[in-house]
Amino acid sequence: MKNRKMIIAIVAIFLVIMVFFAACKKKSDGIAYVTDENGVQLTDTNGEPITVVPETSIVTITDGNGNVVTNENGEPETSIYYKPQQVVVPVTDSNHEAVTGENGEVLTTLVWFPADPTTTAIETVTVTDSNGNPVTNPGETVTEPNGDPVTEPNGDPVTNPGTPVTETTIITSANKSFSKTMGGTGIDEAVAVAPAADGGVFAAVVGNSKDGMFQSVAGTRDIAFTICKYDNEGTLVWTKSFGGKSSVSVEDICSSSDGGVIIVGQTRAKDFLSVHGSEYDAFIMKLDKDGNEVFRNAWGGTSNENFNGVEEAPDGSVYAAGFSYSQDGDAESLAIPKGDGRAIIVKFNGKGEAQKAVGVAGFGDYFADLAIARNGDIFAVASLNVGSTQKEYKVKGFTDAGIFKFDKDLNLSFGKSFGGSGRDRFEAIAVTDDGGCVIAGASESSDGDLGAAGIKNKGGEDAIIAKFTGSGSVAFVRTFYGNKSETFKDLTITSQGYIIAVGEAQSATRDFATIGNQGGKDIFVTRFNSKGDFISAIGYGGSGDDSARAVCTMTNGQIVIAGSTTSTNGDFSQANPASDGTKSVAFIKTVSF
Repeated sequence: MKNRKMIIAIVAIFLVIMVFFAACKKKSDGIAYVTDENGVQLTDTNGEPITVVPETSIVTITDGNGNVVTNENGEPETSIYYKPQQVVVPVTDSNHEAVTGENGEVLTTLVWFPADPTTTAIETVTVTDSNGNPVTNPGETVTEPNGDPVTEPNGDPVTNPGTPVTETTIITSANKSFSKTMGGTGIDEAVAVAPAADGGVFAAVVGNSKDGMFQSVAGTRDIAFTICKYDNEGTLVWTKSFGGKSSVSVEDICSSSDGGVIIVGQTRAKDFLSVHGSEYDAFIMKLDKDGNEVFRNAWGGTSNENFNGVEEAPDGSVYAAGFSYSQDGDAESLAIPKGDGRAIIVKFNGKGEAQKAVGVAGFGDYFADLAIARNGDIFAVASLNVGSTQKEYKVKGFTDAGIFKFDKDLNLSFGKSFGGSGRDRFEAIAVTDDGGCVIAGASESSDGDLGAAGIKNKGGEDAIIAKFTGSGSVAFVRTFYGNKSETFKDLTITSQGYIIAVGEAQSATRDFATIGNQGGKDIFVTRFNSKGDFISAIGYGGSGDDSARAVCTMTNGQIVIAGSTTSTNGDFSQANPASDGTKSVAFIKTVSF
């Protein structure tokens, strides 16, 4: 009876899927027409319908014990479901004409087919009664050593607890998108996001609000930052806030393999940490998957230190990157001359205890971010300044990027500068599967390394990404620009190898012509393939200033961006909490291409 009900349910779901594809005007040869989320048929540049061959998967149904479920003839029961696919389609304007790029090429984007992508899985679930209690099989009778049954005082036999009854079913859940704002009446910004091991996402929010969503965690104390944990559908799981009577600043977070989150920044608040002097110490701390504090440690000396980036390595070690100006305390091993400074990387064990530190470059230089390859190699991007005390890495303009590679023991593999005579600043780095790295930022240069790569600045700052091989040579350089200044703030690389870079701009022309601008600064998200070819871009914002600070890829493949907004309309018209138009609220949002 149980198997019959299960098979009926499977057949019902199968029929629903068939009806869906009938609605998509499935052809007799297995090809289906592609439509948008409103059911409108999509066409190519010749006006011909875009079609796709649906990808399917056949799954054998098993029961709760892993045994194959069979029909009346003893044949295995199977189920078929359709996998979500992404299809390349041309970008069109309001007249349905193809939009072309600077060189006349047709711009394209990707859409999901089906329009609302779903993830279907075969799962074993526990059967429950009408009250939600598990249904169990009858337990075995307990017997005496001589074989006689053990009985209750009323004569009923004593039985062992029965095992839960389970059934195998098809579970279909949508990859739900979400948009969340966080904050109160102060100024709040999400400065970092990281995918959680359980499929959710962590967000670090800095600001000064003690009301709104932070009222329950603020109390009477000063809040410097709040860590928010959301599940994969955007439901808030927990928040934990921290602060001190003096400054505490969070710069970056990363997820840990055990489900927790690691946070870095700088502080001089003695009620937050036991710092080395009256200046800033860098700090590192960790929360477990439930938001409980695991450790909190300062790193520094009597001068200034800061950590700007953090990553956990495959072996569980943690690396933090930033700068140091101290000659004593934790920085003593760096042997920094008095009045000088270094860009630094510090290696910690899983308990947050410092193991080793290395410094490069000189005064005024710092590491902005780092990323770790699967083999443990560490890539880091630095800001190298014209006034620096270092001479090893020649700075061609006001600022250059510095690209560095270390092994897991922090031995330097290579270091080089990258830039031209203008201001070139890079704030983010990610590793690629082929052993290289990609950096993202902004550039004003048309000469030097930029000129050699064929880049011509279009005025102000142009958003830019650059890829380097594992040996440090330039693989490609790409810009995304308008008629004003624009910059990339962060990037992530998806499992398919796509480079997703997020930034902010006021431009509405040139590369921004297809996404426009809604007023003030808008957020823009671009996608490039692994060769650096531009694929598509989307804009996000309102009439106020909208700033993107971070991006990450969740374990289910969804892309999450984070930052702040003062907009009360446009894409933030439904925000809750909302900005008052002058003070910003933080946000996180999934984006789909």
